Amino acid sequence: MKFTPAISAIAFLSLAACDTMTGPVTNGGYNPLLPAGGGNLSTPTAGTTFSAGQFVRAAMDNTAFFQSRPKGEADADKLLKRGTSMKVISTSDSYVKVELDSGEVGFVPSVMLEDPNAAQQMPTTHPGEYQVYPPLPGSGIGQPLPVVDPAGLPPGGAIPTVIDPDAPAATAPVPPVTPPTDQFSAPVPPVEPKAE
Repeated sequence: MKFTPAISAIAFLSLAACDTMTGPVTNGGYNPLLPAGGGNLSTPTAGTTFSAGQFVRAAMDNTAFFQSRPKGEADADKLLKRGTSMKVISTSDSYVKVELDSGEVGFVPSVMLEDPNAAQQMPTTHPGEYQVYPPLPGSGIGQPLPVVDPAGLPPGGAIPTVIDPDAPAATAPVPPVTPPTDQFSAPVPPVEPKAE
């Protein structure tokens, strides 16, 4: 019981030393934007830069359009369809000030825009990468996808994708059951003598 103050002091000092563990981890070298297994590669940079007067288009459905430059987690004022054409007025950080064909002026995230005149780039692979998804048809990578039946039926012998419990059972004949021809006798259990 004499060691209680010493143990309390040690516990207090160890908890005080953990103060640095309650903050965010910084300078750890981890970048979530790098591909898995990429190690300490250089940070990727945006491949496309936009200039004033250039015509661009929305790269995906539901491209966010803001009437004023958004701050924080603002909701988009409008969602644009993929391929919507617009003219670049100016660029700053991650937003591009654009004018839609309708005359509306607003801001769109630069990652949601594409240059329609830019050549399509094939993704490059690095020596340490693994492909974990099926390849795209026509990419020449991996094996071709199976031929799909125009009627939508699965290939022969495949398990059906939907099993209907009310569907009639298959009418394959049941094989006949033949009785065994050998006779087996049950083993006789050993008799133990009674202890008197």
